[in-house]
Amino acid sequence: MISVQEALQILQDNLPEARVDTVDLSEAYGRYLAESITAPEPSPRYTNSAMDGYALRWSDTMDASRENPVMLKISGESRAGMPFDRQVNRNEAVRISTGAMVPPGADTVVRVEDTRALDDEKVEILAVRCQGQDVRYEGEEFCCGDELLCTGTKLSARQLALLATVGHHHVKVFSAPRVSILVTGSELAASADKEIKSYQIRDSNSIMLVSALQEAGASVYSCSNVEDELQTTIDAIRNAVSQEVDFILCSGGISVGEHDHVKEAAETVGFKELFWRIRQKPGKPLFAAQKNGTFLFGLPGNPVSAYMCFRHYIRPLLFTGRGRNITWKTITAMAGGEIANNGKRTNFIRVKLEQKQGQLPQIIDIKKQGSHMLSSIVNADGYIILESGKAIQSGETVNVFLF
Repeated sequence: MISVQEALQILQDNLPEARVDTVDLSEAYGRYLAESITAPEPSPRYTNSAMDGYALRWSDTMDASRENPVMLKISGESRAGMPFDRQVNRNEAVRISTGAMVPPGADTVVRVEDTRALDDEKVEILAVRCQGQDVRYEGEEFCCGDELLCTGTKLSARQLALLATVGHHHVKVFSAPRVSILVTGSELAASADKEIKSYQIRDSNSIMLVSALQEAGASVYSCSNVEDELQTTIDAIRNAVSQEVDFILCSGGISVGEHDHVKEAAETVGFKELFWRIRQKPGKPLFAAQKNGTFLFGLPGNPVSAYMCFRHYIRPLLFTGRGRNITWKTITAMAGGEIANNGKRTNFIRVKLEQKQGQLPQIIDIKKQGSHMLSSIVNADGYIILESGKAIQSGETVNVFLF
Protein backbone atom coordinates (compact mmCIF):
# COMPACT_ATOMS: atom_id res chain seq x y z
CA MET A 1 0.00 0.00 0.00
CA ILE A 2 1.05 3.58 -0.58
CA SER A 3 0.25 6.76 1.35
CA VAL A 4 -2.32 9.38 0.42
CA GLN A 5 0.48 11.81 -0.45
CA GLU A 6 2.24 9.25 -2.65
CA ALA A 7 -0.98 8.52 -4.54
CA LEU A 8 -1.58 12.21 -5.19
CA GLN A 9 1.99 12.72 -6.38
CA ILE A 10 1.64 9.84 -8.84
CA LEU A 11 -1.51 11.40 -10.25
CA GLN A 12 0.17 14.81 -10.41
CA ASP A 13 3.11 13.31 -12.31
CA ASN A 14 0.82 11.68 -14.88
CA LEU A 15 -1.49 14.56 -15.72
CA PRO A 16 -2.14 14.81 -19.47
CA GLU A 17 -2.32 18.07 -21.38
CA ALA A 18 -5.62 19.78 -20.69
CA ARG A 19 -7.95 20.37 -23.63
CA VAL A 20 -9.08 23.98 -24.03
CA ASP A 21 -12.08 25.57 -25.78
CA THR A 22 -12.57 29.22 -26.71
CA VAL A 23 -16.19 30.15 -26.10
CA ASP A 24 -18.44 33.18 -26.16
CA LEU A 25 -19.45 34.55 -22.76
CA SER A 26 -23.01 33.38 -23.38
CA GLU A 27 -21.70 29.78 -23.43
CA ALA A 28 -19.22 30.09 -20.57
CA TYR A 29 -21.51 29.69 -17.55
CA GLY A 30 -20.32 26.87 -15.28
CA ARG A 31 -17.07 26.38 -17.22
CA TYR A 32 -13.57 26.66 -15.73
CA LEU A 33 -11.14 29.32 -16.94
CA ALA A 34 -8.08 28.01 -18.77
CA GLU A 35 -6.35 31.38 -18.61
CA SER A 36 -5.85 34.17 -16.14
CA ILE A 37 -7.70 37.37 -16.98
CA THR A 38 -6.05 40.76 -16.50
CA ALA A 39 -7.83 44.08 -16.69
CA PRO A 40 -7.45 45.73 -20.12
CA GLU A 41 -8.72 48.99 -18.62
CA PRO A 42 -9.33 50.50 -15.18
CA SER A 43 -12.59 50.31 -13.25
CA PRO A 44 -14.26 52.68 -13.05
CA ARG A 45 -13.10 53.71 -16.52
CA TYR A 46 -13.53 57.35 -15.55
CA THR A 47 -14.17 59.31 -12.36
CA ASN A 48 -17.94 59.41 -11.85
CA SER A 49 -20.66 60.27 -9.38
CA ALA A 50 -22.07 57.77 -6.90
CA MET A 51 -25.25 59.84 -6.39
CA ASP A 52 -27.61 62.29 -8.06
CA GLY A 53 -26.65 65.80 -7.02
CA TYR A 54 -24.18 68.55 -7.87
CA ALA A 55 -20.49 68.32 -8.76
CA LEU A 56 -18.51 71.19 -7.28
CA ARG A 57 -15.25 72.34 -5.71
CA TRP A 58 -14.79 71.39 -2.05
CA SER A 59 -12.98 74.64 -1.32
CA ASP A 60 -16.10 76.63 -2.28
CA THR A 61 -18.44 74.79 0.09
CA MET A 62 -16.39 73.37 2.95
CA ASP A 63 -18.12 75.66 5.48
CA ALA A 64 -21.67 75.19 4.15
CA SER A 65 -24.44 74.35 6.61
CA ARG A 66 -28.22 74.55 6.74
CA GLU A 67 -27.90 77.67 8.87
CA ASN A 68 -25.30 79.22 6.54
CA PRO A 69 -25.80 77.78 3.04
CA VAL A 70 -23.44 78.56 0.19
CA MET A 71 -24.96 79.71 -3.08
CA LEU A 72 -23.40 78.52 -6.35
CA LYS A 73 -24.11 79.19 -10.00
CA ILE A 74 -25.42 76.17 -11.95
CA SER A 75 -23.25 76.12 -15.06
CA GLY A 76 -24.56 72.97 -16.74
CA GLU A 77 -25.32 69.29 -16.38
CA SER A 78 -23.39 66.01 -16.58
CA ARG A 79 -25.52 62.98 -17.43
CA ALA A 80 -24.64 59.34 -17.99
CA GLY A 81 -23.45 59.20 -21.59
CA MET A 82 -23.53 63.01 -21.93
CA PRO A 83 -20.69 64.54 -19.87
CA PHE A 84 -20.29 68.25 -19.11
CA ASP A 85 -17.53 69.41 -21.45
CA ARG A 86 -16.11 72.42 -19.58
CA GLN A 87 -14.07 73.10 -16.47
CA VAL A 88 -15.96 73.72 -13.22
CA ASN A 89 -14.76 77.09 -12.02
CA ARG A 90 -14.84 78.77 -8.63
CA ASN A 91 -18.36 79.17 -7.15
CA GLU A 92 -19.89 76.96 -9.85
CA ALA A 93 -21.84 73.71 -9.61
CA VAL A 94 -22.86 71.18 -12.27
CA ARG A 95 -25.99 69.03 -11.98
CA ILE A 96 -24.86 65.41 -12.09
CA SER A 97 -26.55 62.01 -12.37
CA THR A 98 -25.46 58.76 -10.78
CA GLY A 99 -22.72 57.23 -12.95
CA ALA A 100 -22.10 60.43 -14.90
CA MET A 101 -18.56 61.69 -15.41
CA VAL A 102 -17.34 64.17 -12.80
CA PRO A 103 -16.22 67.20 -14.84
CA PRO A 104 -12.69 68.60 -14.56
CA GLY A 105 -12.26 71.07 -11.74
CA ALA A 106 -14.87 69.38 -9.52
CA ASP A 107 -13.66 67.16 -6.68
CA THR A 108 -16.84 66.55 -4.66
CA VAL A 109 -20.48 65.59 -5.22
CA VAL A 110 -23.23 66.92 -2.95
CA ARG A 111 -26.42 64.88 -2.86
CA VAL A 112 -29.72 66.44 -3.98
CA GLU A 113 -31.13 66.15 -0.46
CA ASP A 114 -28.32 68.39 0.85
CA THR A 115 -29.16 71.20 -1.59
CA ARG A 116 -31.95 73.68 -2.32
CA ALA A 117 -32.45 74.84 -5.90
CA LEU A 118 -33.36 78.54 -6.03
CA ASP A 119 -34.04 78.53 -9.78
CA ASP A 120 -32.55 77.00 -12.93
CA GLU A 121 -29.33 78.98 -12.46
CA LYS A 122 -28.66 78.96 -8.71
CA VAL A 123 -28.47 76.33 -5.98
CA GLU A 124 -27.82 76.53 -2.26
CA ILE A 125 -25.48 73.95 -0.74
CA LEU A 126 -26.70 73.01 2.74
CA ALA A 127 -24.11 70.44 3.81
CA VAL A 128 -20.90 68.83 2.55
CA ARG A 129 -19.53 65.94 4.55
CA CYS A 130 -15.99 65.77 3.18
CA GLN A 131 -13.83 66.39 0.15
CA GLY A 132 -14.31 63.64 -2.44
CA GLN A 133 -17.78 62.82 -1.10
CA ASP A 134 -19.74 60.47 -3.42
CA VAL A 135 -17.01 60.43 -6.06
CA ARG A 136 -15.95 57.12 -7.61
CA TYR A 137 -12.40 57.58 -8.82
CA GLU A 138 -11.00 56.12 -12.02
CA GLY A 139 -9.24 52.83 -11.22
CA GLU A 140 -10.30 52.67 -7.57
CA GLU A 141 -11.66 49.12 -8.06
CA PHE A 142 -8.80 47.87 -10.22
CA CYS A 143 -6.18 49.28 -12.57
CA CYS A 144 -5.16 48.27 -16.06
CA GLY A 145 -3.06 45.09 -15.82
CA ASP A 146 -4.44 43.89 -12.47
CA GLU A 147 -5.35 40.18 -12.35
CA LEU A 148 -9.12 39.82 -12.22
CA LEU A 149 -9.63 36.04 -12.42
CA CYS A 150 -7.12 33.22 -12.14
CA THR A 151 -6.85 29.99 -14.11
CA GLY A 152 -9.26 27.38 -12.79
CA THR A 153 -11.96 29.85 -11.69
CA LYS A 154 -15.47 28.47 -12.16
CA LEU A 155 -17.50 31.02 -14.10
CA SER A 156 -20.78 32.02 -12.51
CA ALA A 157 -23.02 35.02 -13.19
CA ARG A 158 -20.73 37.20 -11.06
CA GLN A 159 -17.54 36.42 -12.97
CA LEU A 160 -19.30 36.68 -16.33
CA ALA A 161 -20.59 40.15 -15.43
CA LEU A 162 -17.03 41.21 -14.61
CA LEU A 163 -15.72 39.86 -17.92
CA ALA A 164 -18.45 41.67 -19.84
CA THR A 165 -17.68 44.90 -17.99
CA VAL A 166 -14.08 44.91 -19.21
CA GLY A 167 -14.96 43.90 -22.78
CA HIS A 168 -14.03 40.20 -22.83
CA HIS A 169 -16.39 38.65 -25.37
CA HIS A 170 -14.59 35.29 -25.59
CA VAL A 171 -12.67 33.30 -22.99
CA LYS A 172 -10.54 30.17 -22.93
CA VAL A 173 -12.06 27.45 -20.77
CA PHE A 174 -11.11 23.88 -20.04
CA SER A 175 -13.02 21.41 -22.16
CA ALA A 176 -15.58 19.47 -20.17
CA PRO A 177 -13.91 16.13 -19.36
CA ARG A 178 -15.61 13.13 -20.96
CA VAL A 179 -16.38 10.32 -18.53
CA SER A 180 -17.71 6.78 -18.80
CA ILE A 181 -19.03 5.02 -15.68
CA LEU A 182 -19.07 1.24 -15.12
CA VAL A 183 -20.87 0.04 -12.00
CA THR A 184 -19.98 -3.59 -11.30
CA GLY A 185 -21.86 -6.04 -9.13
CA SER A 186 -24.11 -9.01 -9.87
CA GLU A 187 -25.97 -8.25 -6.65
CA LEU A 188 -27.16 -4.82 -7.81
CA ALA A 189 -30.80 -4.05 -8.52
CA ALA A 190 -32.09 -0.88 -10.13
CA SER A 191 -32.73 1.91 -7.65
CA ALA A 192 -36.29 2.19 -8.98
CA ASP A 193 -37.15 -1.41 -8.11
CA LYS A 194 -39.76 -1.50 -5.35
CA GLU A 195 -39.22 -5.14 -4.50
CA ILE A 196 -35.80 -6.76 -4.60
CA LYS A 197 -34.52 -10.21 -3.74
CA SER A 198 -33.02 -10.87 -0.31
CA TYR A 199 -29.48 -11.09 -1.74
CA GLN A 200 -29.75 -7.87 -3.76
CA ILE A 201 -29.00 -4.24 -2.96
CA ARG A 202 -30.17 -1.18 -4.86
CA ASP A 203 -27.57 0.56 -7.00
CA SER A 204 -26.81 3.99 -5.53
CA ASN A 205 -23.35 4.45 -7.06
CA SER A 206 -24.69 5.12 -10.58
CA ILE A 207 -26.80 8.12 -9.61
CA MET A 208 -24.18 9.32 -7.13
CA LEU A 209 -21.32 9.32 -9.63
CA VAL A 210 -23.38 10.76 -12.48
CA SER A 211 -24.62 13.57 -10.23
CA ALA A 212 -21.17 14.25 -8.76
CA LEU A 213 -19.68 14.50 -12.24
CA GLN A 214 -22.46 16.77 -13.50
CA GLU A 215 -22.04 18.96 -10.41
CA ALA A 216 -18.34 19.26 -11.24
CA GLY A 217 -19.05 20.22 -14.85
CA ALA A 218 -18.01 16.96 -16.53
CA SER A 219 -19.79 15.34 -19.46
CA VAL A 220 -21.02 11.81 -18.71
CA TYR A 221 -20.89 9.80 -21.95
CA SER A 222 -22.33 6.56 -20.55
CA CYS A 223 -23.23 4.77 -17.32
CA SER A 224 -23.54 0.98 -17.42
CA ASN A 225 -24.04 -1.87 -14.99
CA VAL A 226 -21.59 -4.76 -15.37
CA GLU A 227 -21.90 -8.33 -14.09
CA ASP A 228 -19.06 -9.76 -11.97
CA GLU A 229 -17.51 -11.74 -14.82
CA LEU A 230 -14.01 -11.17 -16.23
CA GLN A 231 -14.86 -11.17 -19.94
CA THR A 232 -17.92 -9.00 -19.40
CA THR A 233 -15.76 -6.49 -17.52
CA ILE A 234 -13.08 -6.56 -20.24
CA ASP A 235 -15.71 -5.92 -22.91
CA ALA A 236 -17.23 -3.06 -20.91
CA ILE A 237 -13.85 -1.34 -20.46
CA ARG A 238 -13.01 -1.82 -24.16
CA ASN A 239 -16.32 -0.23 -25.08
CA ALA A 240 -15.63 2.72 -22.77
CA VAL A 241 -12.19 3.20 -24.37
CA SER A 242 -13.80 3.25 -27.82
CA GLN A 243 -15.86 6.28 -26.72
CA GLU A 244 -12.58 8.26 -26.49
CA VAL A 245 -13.32 9.45 -22.97
CA ASP A 246 -10.87 11.14 -20.62
CA PHE A 247 -11.89 9.15 -17.54
CA ILE A 248 -13.34 5.70 -16.94
CA LEU A 249 -14.77 5.26 -13.45
CA CYS A 250 -15.48 1.71 -12.28
CA SER A 251 -17.15 1.10 -8.94
CA GLY A 252 -16.80 -2.24 -7.20
CA GLY A 253 -14.82 -5.28 -8.32
CA ILE A 254 -11.48 -3.85 -7.19
CA SER A 255 -10.69 -5.69 -3.96
CA VAL A 256 -9.05 -9.14 -3.65
CA GLY A 257 -12.13 -11.35 -3.95
CA GLU A 258 -12.54 -14.14 -6.47
CA HIS A 259 -15.13 -12.10 -8.38
CA ASP A 260 -13.26 -8.78 -8.37
CA HIS A 261 -12.14 -8.35 -11.99
CA VAL A 262 -11.65 -4.63 -12.66
CA LYS A 263 -7.85 -4.54 -12.19
CA GLU A 264 -7.20 -7.62 -14.33
CA ALA A 265 -9.66 -6.47 -16.99
CA ALA A 266 -8.09 -3.01 -17.18
CA GLU A 267 -4.60 -4.47 -17.59
CA THR A 268 -5.88 -6.87 -20.26
CA VAL A 269 -7.22 -3.90 -22.23
CA GLY A 270 -3.81 -2.22 -22.01
CA PHE A 271 -4.05 0.11 -19.02
CA LYS A 272 -0.84 0.59 -17.04
CA GLU A 273 -1.24 0.48 -13.27
CA LEU A 274 -0.36 3.73 -11.49
CA PHE A 275 -1.22 2.45 -8.01
CA TRP A 276 -3.49 0.02 -6.21
CA ARG A 277 -4.50 0.24 -2.55
CA ILE A 278 -3.89 3.27 -0.34
CA ARG A 279 -3.28 3.39 3.40
CA GLN A 280 -6.53 5.20 4.06
CA LYS A 281 -9.99 4.70 5.52
CA PRO A 282 -12.40 4.62 3.78
CA GLY A 283 -11.27 3.77 0.25
CA LYS A 284 -8.26 1.47 0.72
CA PRO A 285 -8.77 -0.58 -2.51
CA LEU A 286 -8.63 2.46 -4.86
CA PHE A 287 -7.02 1.52 -8.18
CA ALA A 288 -5.64 3.96 -10.76
CA ALA A 289 -4.35 3.19 -14.24
CA GLN A 290 -3.71 5.05 -17.47
CA LYS A 291 -3.70 4.36 -21.19
CA ASN A 292 -2.87 6.99 -23.82
CA GLY A 293 -3.80 9.81 -21.45
CA THR A 294 -7.09 8.23 -20.33
CA PHE A 295 -7.38 7.66 -16.59
CA LEU A 296 -9.16 4.57 -15.29
CA PHE A 297 -10.13 4.49 -11.63
CA GLY A 298 -11.38 1.45 -9.80
CA LEU A 299 -13.46 2.79 -6.92
CA PRO A 300 -14.57 0.68 -3.96
CA GLY A 301 -18.12 -0.61 -4.17
CA ASN A 302 -19.20 0.83 -0.83
CA PRO A 303 -20.96 4.12 -1.65
CA VAL A 304 -19.19 6.21 1.00
CA SER A 305 -15.77 4.84 0.02
CA ALA A 306 -16.52 5.51 -3.64
CA TYR A 307 -17.67 9.06 -2.91
CA MET A 308 -14.70 9.92 -0.70
CA CYS A 309 -12.25 8.63 -3.31
CA PHE A 310 -14.06 10.62 -5.98
CA ARG A 311 -13.94 13.82 -3.91
CA HIS A 312 -10.29 13.58 -2.94
CA TYR A 313 -8.65 12.09 -6.02
CA ILE A 314 -10.89 12.34 -9.07
CA ARG A 315 -12.87 15.59 -8.88
CA PRO A 316 -9.68 17.69 -8.45
CA LEU A 317 -8.22 16.02 -11.57
CA LEU A 318 -11.15 16.78 -13.85
CA PHE A 319 -9.98 20.28 -14.74
CA THR A 320 -6.31 19.99 -13.83
CA GLY A 321 -3.95 19.70 -16.79
CA ARG A 322 -0.20 19.17 -16.93
CA GLY A 323 1.73 21.89 -15.13
CA ARG A 324 -1.08 22.73 -12.69
CA ASN A 325 -1.31 21.57 -9.09
CA ILE A 326 -4.16 19.45 -7.77
CA THR A 327 -6.22 21.61 -5.42
CA TRP A 328 -9.31 21.37 -3.20
CA LYS A 329 -11.74 23.85 -1.70
CA THR A 330 -10.80 24.07 1.98
CA ILE A 331 -11.38 26.24 5.04
CA THR A 332 -9.74 26.49 8.45
CA ALA A 333 -11.95 25.42 11.35
CA MET A 334 -11.61 24.67 15.05
CA ALA A 335 -12.16 21.31 16.71
CA GLY A 336 -15.15 21.30 19.05
CA GLY A 337 -13.77 18.31 20.93
CA GLU A 338 -11.06 15.69 20.73
CA ILE A 339 -10.97 13.70 17.47
CA ALA A 340 -8.59 10.74 17.44
CA ASN A 341 -7.44 8.22 14.86
CA ASN A 342 -6.41 5.06 16.69
CA GLY A 343 -6.32 2.95 13.53
CA LYS A 344 -3.41 1.98 11.31
CA ARG A 345 -4.54 3.96 8.27
CA THR A 346 -5.00 7.64 7.44
CA ASN A 347 -8.63 8.45 8.17
CA PHE A 348 -10.91 10.69 6.11
CA ILE A 349 -13.26 11.77 8.89
CA ARG A 350 -16.56 13.31 7.83
CA VAL A 351 -17.45 16.41 9.86
CA LYS A 352 -20.18 18.98 10.32
CA LEU A 353 -19.42 22.69 10.59
CA GLU A 354 -21.07 24.89 13.19
CA GLN A 355 -20.66 28.66 12.88
CA LYS A 356 -20.36 30.71 16.07
CA GLN A 357 -20.35 34.48 15.96
CA GLY A 358 -16.87 35.97 15.96
CA GLN A 359 -15.14 32.58 15.85
CA LEU A 360 -13.79 30.14 13.34
CA PRO A 361 -16.30 27.49 12.25
CA GLN A 362 -16.33 24.62 14.73
CA ILE A 363 -16.03 21.05 13.50
CA ILE A 364 -18.09 18.25 14.97
CA ASP A 365 -17.25 14.71 13.91
CA ILE A 366 -20.09 12.47 12.83
CA LYS A 367 -20.24 9.40 15.06
CA LYS A 368 -21.37 6.85 12.45
CA GLN A 369 -18.46 6.76 10.00
CA GLY A 370 -18.98 3.34 8.39
CA SER A 371 -18.08 3.08 4.69
CA HIS A 372 -21.57 1.70 4.00
CA MET A 373 -23.36 4.50 5.89
CA LEU A 374 -24.47 7.14 3.40
CA SER A 375 -25.74 9.29 6.26
CA SER A 376 -22.10 10.04 7.11
CA ILE A 377 -21.76 12.07 3.91
CA VAL A 378 -25.36 13.31 3.77
CA ASN A 379 -25.00 14.93 7.20
CA ALA A 380 -21.47 16.23 6.63
CA ASP A 381 -20.16 19.54 5.29
CA GLY A 382 -16.75 18.12 4.49
CA TYR A 383 -13.96 15.98 5.89
CA ILE A 384 -10.65 16.22 7.68
CA ILE A 385 -7.61 14.02 7.13
CA LEU A 386 -6.11 12.53 10.27
CA GLU A 387 -2.97 10.42 10.16
CA SER A 388 -2.73 7.10 11.99
CA GLY A 389 -2.12 7.47 15.72
CA LYS A 390 -2.81 11.22 15.71
CA ALA A 391 -5.42 13.24 17.57
CA ILE A 392 -6.82 16.75 17.38
CA GLN A 393 -7.57 18.43 20.68
CA SER A 394 -10.52 20.69 21.40
CA GLY A 395 -9.75 24.24 20.22
CA GLU A 396 -7.08 23.14 17.75
CA THR A 397 -7.35 24.44 14.19
CA VAL A 398 -7.61 22.02 11.31
CA ASN A 399 -7.99 22.11 7.53
CA VAL A 400 -11.45 21.02 6.34
CA PHE A 401 -11.97 19.76 2.78
CA LEU A 402 -15.41 21.01 1.79
CA PHE A 403 -18.00 18.93 -0.04
